[in-house]
Amino acid sequence: MYSYLRERLKHAVRFRHKRGFGVHSPFMFNLILNIIRDKGKKFVYPERAERQPGIRYRERKFYRLLCRMANYLEAQRILCFSAKPENVFLYLSEVGEGTKIVKNEPGQLAEADFIYIGRDARRVLQGIPLCLDEERQSRVCLVISDIYKNSFNAYLWQQAARKATVTIDMMWYGILLYDKKLQKGRYNLII
Repeated sequence: MYSYLRERLKHAVRFRHKRGFGVHSPFMFNLILNIIRDKGKKFVYPERAERQPGIRYRERKFYRLLCRMANYLEAQRILCFSAKPENVFLYLSEVGEGTKIVKNEPGQLAEADFIYIGRDARRVLQGIPLCLDEERQSRVCLVISDIYKNSFNAYLWQQAARKATVTIDMMWYGILLYDKKLQKGRYNLII
């Protein structure tokens, strides 16, 4: 609990990129302002997912972010690691034509271009190395939930962030982008 509070305080002091200030990469500036923050409210979410009962506000906000990110990055192969991926599937089901969504299949890591690791992924990923091929030509986005509260996800975050081109630390979850065409950067956001 102490380490979580310490990280939360450190994150609150360091977050600078909330409104895009200090971001020099045009791609990241657009991503922060128009996708992560969604100022224009231009995205339409699946109606079936929006009417789903039992999803808390914070979860719904996060699922909407996943939907926006997958749409923006034009994900073709989405891979979800979670004990209960049904709600994520509802939001990602209408990302784009030809998009394939796979759940809890570690063998599909090499082909996936959008990977979501939920807070309860320990049961699924225990003992499986999360290695993303550095020689890939396509962009890969990795989203990890609870990067400070959950020890397993914190470990995955630290390991995966070492090789990532762009890291976006949002306190409750983190986004990693692997793309050699992007400018390297580390961003701390609170939305």
